[in-house]
Amino acid sequence: DKGPSRARVAPNEMRRYYAREAESLRQEVRAFLAEEIETGTFTPYPTARGSEFNREFSRRVGARGWIGMTWPRQYGGHERSALERYVVLEEALIAGAPVSAHWIADRQSGPLLLRFGSEQQRRKILPGIARGELVFCIGMSEPDSGSDLASLRSSAKRTDDGWILNGAKVWTTNAGEADFMIGLFRTATDPDNRHGGLSQFLIDMNTPGITIEPIITIAGDHEVNQVFLDDVRVPIANRVGPENDGWTVAKYLLEFERGGDARAA
Repeated sequence: DKGPSRARVAPNEMRRYYAREAESLRQEVRAFLAEEIETGTFTPYPTARGSEFNREFSRRVGARGWIGMTWPRQYGGHERSALERYVVLEEALIAGAPVSAHWIADRQSGPLLLRFGSEQQRRKILPGIARGELVFCIGMSEPDSGSDLASLRSSAKRTDDGWILNGAKVWTTNAGEADFMIGLFRTATDPDNRHGGLSQFLIDMNTPGITIEPIITIAGDHEVNQVFLDDVRVPIANRVGPENDGWTVAKYLLEFERGGDARAA
């Protein structure tokens, strides 16, 4: 809002404005991270390929307005530029900051709800993400599917008042810590369309019937998990996007996970 109007300003001036804003923000983020390290809030993670999990740090980042930065204000966002978001991301990774608690929600779950979520879902969930209070995990891969995601067998059966989910998900990052999962389930079978009949659901991880088993890597680390769903009941309002078109929704989510600015940083 405080920047120059796109209708009145030449592109070069617009770029210079955002460059100045980004550089000012970079110094602010560096100072914040240096102070957090100095006071012992976190010990820098040794590689930018991963991060430790720290809910309190995520809340502090959210209080700074650095989660959901580009989202509309009506959903708890801050309507800042993508360049400014990239600066925060880059500096956090350089500093080895513990961003894992808000990473998935900020990077892909929030944008997915902005694009495909209902108005009720956006207003209920997005402000909590922006405050750094909600942790998300993604339920896609399955034990017997490998890289062939369209062969997944976890099912969602419609009832009068919602859906009943059964199946298993694997390699689920932060499942044991997450408040919500966005999961892909089969809601119909179409022999002529392997990618049809899939739907996405917003799942409260405290729902009865969910069991989480940790997967310990060969290096002794624990970040990923296997999640079992046994007659897990989900309200009708918790389907995300069109019924039986979950493949389209999943591809949108993966664009942020595998091709977004987080990968570049």
